[in-house]
Amino acid sequence: MSTVYRPAPTPAKLQEIEETLTGCWKEDVWDITDPIFDEFRSERWTLPNKIVDFSRLQPGIKEEVKFFFVHRLREHTLRLQTAVVYGFCFARFADFLERAYPRIRSFTYLEIERVMTRWRSYLVEQGVSVSKKGRLSSTQYETLLQQVYQFMVNFYDEREEFEKNVWDMRKIPGAKYTQNKAHYLLSFTDIPLPFRPLAKRYLKVRVGIRSYAQCATDLMALRLFLRFIHKQYPDWKDLKSLSRKDMENYLLWYRSYTEGWQKRHYEYLVSLRNFLDYIQRAGYPEAPEKPYVSLLFKEDFPKLAKRSEEDIKFIPEGVLRQLEENLDQLTPPEYIPVIVILRATGWRSSDILNLRYDNCLDRTAQGWWLCGDILKTQVLNHRVPITDEVATVVQAVVDEVEEKSTPENNPKKLLFVRLDGKRRGRPPMGSSIRRALNILAQKCSIVDDQGRLFHFGNHAFRHTKGVELINNGMNLVHVQKWMAHASPEMTLRYARILDTTMRKSWEEATKNGLFRIDPTGKPVKIDPSDVENEGLIEWEYIRYNLDAVRTPLGYCLKPHKVECKHQLNPCLTCRNLCITPDFIPQFEAEIREVKAVIERGKAQGRTIWVEKNEVILGRYEAILTVLKEGHTHHLAGKKGREYVGEERLNVRQTPA
Repeated sequence: MSTVYRPAPTPAKLQEIEETLTGCWKEDVWDITDPIFDEFRSERWTLPNKIVDFSRLQPGIKEEVKFFFVHRLREHTLRLQTAVVYGFCFARFADFLERAYPRIRSFTYLEIERVMTRWRSYLVEQGVSVSKKGRLSSTQYETLLQQVYQFMVNFYDEREEFEKNVWDMRKIPGAKYTQNKAHYLLSFTDIPLPFRPLAKRYLKVRVGIRSYAQCATDLMALRLFLRFIHKQYPDWKDLKSLSRKDMENYLLWYRSYTEGWQKRHYEYLVSLRNFLDYIQRAGYPEAPEKPYVSLLFKEDFPKLAKRSEEDIKFIPEGVLRQLEENLDQLTPPEYIPVIVILRATGWRSSDILNLRYDNCLDRTAQGWWLCGDILKTQVLNHRVPITDEVATVVQAVVDEVEEKSTPENNPKKLLFVRLDGKRRGRPPMGSSIRRALNILAQKCSIVDDQGRLFHFGNHAFRHTKGVELINNGMNLVHVQKWMAHASPEMTLRYARILDTTMRKSWEEATKNGLFRIDPTGKPVKIDPSDVENEGLIEWEYIRYNLDAVRTPLGYCLKPHKVECKHQLNPCLTCRNLCITPDFIPQFEAEIREVKAVIERGKAQGRTIWVEKNEVILGRYEAILTVLKEGHTHHLAGKKGREYVGEERLNVRQTPA
């Protein structure tokens, strides 16, 4: 039978606490003005209180709270000012423990969910106000208890991470979690005890191949399903007898429980299907005896409404121009390089915030490249070209961070990192950058085309870059590669967005240090002044093989080495096409358009474009000359127009 493991103080751990709490740390009242706190005290101390008083806390609890403070202060994951604020809570916390748990000597003996409920009730009785959403107005009371409890439980728990009921992804080798987010715990406490080993075994596999977000989704799916099954069958210790009827009952409850969840409703069902499929294929002894395909049917999965192009939010040109004009006012200023890279690459903010200063820049004969890992699609050492200006910005950050970094404050060598405080050794949160952008928008009145205050989202930079690359003529396959999309679906959405703005200011920034591929396949340096009406990017070589020949209904972008008899309007070479002078306006319009394409091709050095379109121009001009002379263009001639069958054999062909 499964039993609940509860970590408890051991002699070795208690000795470690005792050895830590020496000197000033041993005192029940800490004087913050003491020199021992100099390394933790900020230059601007705004709190009037200069002491932290532990004296009212009961024995055992007192030492654990002190140990928590010392450990976190030395790690620089707790600011001294925050420690003083927590100290304001000690009087009430001590009174609460004396009333509710007078004999408790360690946080590990508390049942945290029950304690939190009683703690909140006590605080309300003491006059702490509650918001409309039912939350305490002063959050430090709850935060203190939760943090100290979790810290001491982890400290006393000496089991392997996979044996614990709460996994810390940071402690699991190879686990994929995002550095800039504060989410890295997987809790199995809500999984019924009989099924907890099964859930852990499955998630142990998943954490090595899937991101934290996906593992959290999988765990939530298992939590919902296994709790339902446990309630229906309290004696079950496995899923061997699981039937379609059980699944139907679960789905009936599940639809009601997840009403309004939309995407989550679908994702949890997918996770459940993957779970049943895997444990059967892997031969888990707890797996259902019936095949998973006879338990979950295709029709059990709701159809999700596909996102339209209107759902993809990108940043209009006018807003980008305003942002660039006011970017120097963004606070804190260390966010400015993040925005520059967001704009230059279109990477997700999480991937930018996980860049490493020791390998994020590379220079080749073609120029600078930004290098990093794309976590969501697991594209490692992904590279995209950047301009010299962007590379200069990145290099400045590299130099500064490398100088200030140590193995203690930046063990992962992150480019964007907090060197002290609670997030020491971790990057800023993406939400903080988004918040700073929107504060800037409000401060500088950054508005959209309708005059409304623009609301920035970090991911909008990614959509903006994707649309730009498509509008700039990049092949969809290469846009997919640039954006590191797992599938072409998102890339195709970008291709369907019609956008004629977003170019002016950025074109100027990307015309520096460019090259193009000549007809022989060799890179040739180009002068930015030679580029007309097009902000080229460094990957121009992907368009080297494209004809871009104008046709009446669009541009043919086939590889130029592939022959196509239809590219040059097959009707023009057909003997049965009869063109009368009535079509002179249409031919004049076509000639103007083709000449414009030729001029653009010449300006951009597109030899193949020019050659192919000049062939078309020659055909159009020859026909137009005939039409302007008042004649009809018809290759079959009079015989083809007026005679049929054997009559044609007896009549000599006459000019049209």
